Amino acid sequence: MNARTKSSSSPWKGKETWAAVAFSAVLIAVCYGYSLRLPFYFDDLPVLTWLSGQDLRDIWTTSSENAYYRPLTFTLYKLGSLLPKGAEQVVLHGINLLFHWANAILLAQVVRLVDGPRSRGAKAALASMLYAVFPFMFRAVPWVTAMPHLLVLTLVLGAVYAALRAEGENKPRWWAISLLATALAPFAHENGFICGAIVGGTLLIQHGIRSGRRIAAIVLGGLLNAGALALRSQLPGTGSFDPDGLNSLYENAMFFFQGLTYPLGPLAGWLVRRQGWHDFTLVQVATALLALILAWLGRRRREWRWLARPLWWWAWASIPAAVRFRYGGLVNSPRFYILGSVGVVMLWADAIAGLSSLARPTWGRRLVWGVLAGTILASNVAFLWGQRQVHLSLMGVYGQILDAAEVEGNAPLGFVNIPAWLAPKDQTYALSKDGAIGLPLYTNVWEFIGVNRERREARNVMFVHTLYEPEDLYFGFHGDWLDWEEMRQFAIDQRTVWLTRYQGGRFELTYVGSIRAGEGAPSKQPLVRFEGGPAIEAASVREVGERRWAIDLTWLADGPVEGDIFLHVIDEQGNLAAQADGPALGGMVPAGLWQAGDRIDDVRYVSLAQGGGPYRVLAGVYNAEGRFAAFVDGARCPDDAAPVATLGR
Repeated sequence: MNARTKSSSSPWKGKETWAAVAFSAVLIAVCYGYSLRLPFYFDDLPVLTWLSGQDLRDIWTTSSENAYYRPLTFTLYKLGSLLPKGAEQVVLHGINLLFHWANAILLAQVVRLVDGPRSRGAKAALASMLYAVFPFMFRAVPWVTAMPHLLVLTLVLGAVYAALRAEGENKPRWWAISLLATALAPFAHENGFICGAIVGGTLLIQHGIRSGRRIAAIVLGGLLNAGALALRSQLPGTGSFDPDGLNSLYENAMFFFQGLTYPLGPLAGWLVRRQGWHDFTLVQVATALLALILAWLGRRRREWRWLARPLWWWAWASIPAAVRFRYGGLVNSPRFYILGSVGVVMLWADAIAGLSSLARPTWGRRLVWGVLAGTILASNVAFLWGQRQVHLSLMGVYGQILDAAEVEGNAPLGFVNIPAWLAPKDQTYALSKDGAIGLPLYTNVWEFIGVNRERREARNVMFVHTLYEPEDLYFGFHGDWLDWEEMRQFAIDQRTVWLTRYQGGRFELTYVGSIRAGEGAPSKQPLVRFEGGPAIEAASVREVGERRWAIDLTWLADGPVEGDIFLHVIDEQGNLAAQADGPALGGMVPAGLWQAGDRIDDVRYVSLAQGGGPYRVLAGVYNAEGRFAAFVDGARCPDDAAPVATLGR
């Protein structure tokens, strides 16, 4: 058995191979393990809603309502839908993680195969780790309907790996596996039709054109992809290919060159944000610098295959999106870097290996290798960790929405000021958008609930008077903007109203009450009666967190009241410990809008900084002329502040 056969037939041997398996798993778990806790969101909602009405035959013979024909991926979604809600989300998110990990492992094996018998695997392990934390995966790996991007990459990597094994071992079964993966790639994602080009180019760069079997396999792979493309064009609803990207080809090229030079991206982004430098100029400078380094390394090595292979992969993977989409669509969709990410990280792994080889002695080479690799890996992990925090902050609200919808009696549910998306105000990369998207404009909150749980009637709106945006994040709006009168009607139309607040560095969804109109006259003996104003029919308290309390007041109105509400929490010494003043329902329905017969369930929240107690809860109504006279059991209350509850007993 010759050296090439030995190297090709045992790419799994060596501690570096298993280091790639282990370290990539750790990096993926650290950066993306949180995705197992996420619900379905973003494009999951319309895609899974459409899929619920299709069977497997429909999936393979028609496109989705968005003209997507991805039957292999959709089949996985359909199989996942057989699981109970809750388990379905975990399993499909887990499949994304497994595809991402499989890609990291396959990449390591491809690098070992193309490096030949002298490969010790360190470069393969590095490429695997660089891929695992490639920064532009941040929105795709946690998002179930980005699965086609990961799956098509798995198939392309599998096709390349099998073809390289076939060349090294001369076994037909590897050619069969490679051709099968090539044939399936377009059915995972439409960009899979370039699989044959990537496989063929890799083989020709690696081994040349002198083998008839090799040429036959390359031609057959191309025909399989062309046939899949032709078949797709005949299916109803798939739409036509419009090369809109040609209208912004220069800008699109800059977008993909940013991906190629990604380790320099955070520096370029900082120069754009802080120094006002032009983003395209910086991408051009970074590309020129990388080109000089690669040309210098290539000249020293007197061998160019190491450079041609990754650039061939990156170029072919970039072309479909660069030609099809306008620049604005690319900037908001960093997932278009995924297919080309393999070429990019192979290039940088080779560059790091080449630069470190210039150092002397051995410890110097290891030091340079460690500094360069460690800097890129640390930068990427830090970026992904920041995106993790943004995703968890946004999805925390959506998890609370599902908790609210769990109780059937809460419907119809009304949600106010739900963040549709969040993004850091300081963008890391100049030509792509950071952040997480929860609820795009073409869907709504009831669809989100229905896809993740049981169907519930629900509506979400925006209300500017209770909107407090975080200082460090951009906040995406979703829903109609209501005025005061419309908000009162909204509270009547919904059985429960929930308000999103940003406080303490996190978003919190809280139940703030509801209004039942036309309930009739107040009871004869309310808990509190205010002269010339409303009455409090009942009051209750409950502890909702550490030293945090919800105080539920049921108001009875006999008409509009020109006054404001106060609620004070007083300690044993008579000092003010907390307060929750303002209009009812979290500040959204002032008493001046109340109508005769309204019963207002008004929930207010207070936090107590210290323990002890008991604390008295006092409520009242006031205007510019003073407080309304307050009576309990016919007796006027001191300071017209009526005791309605006690906390901390």
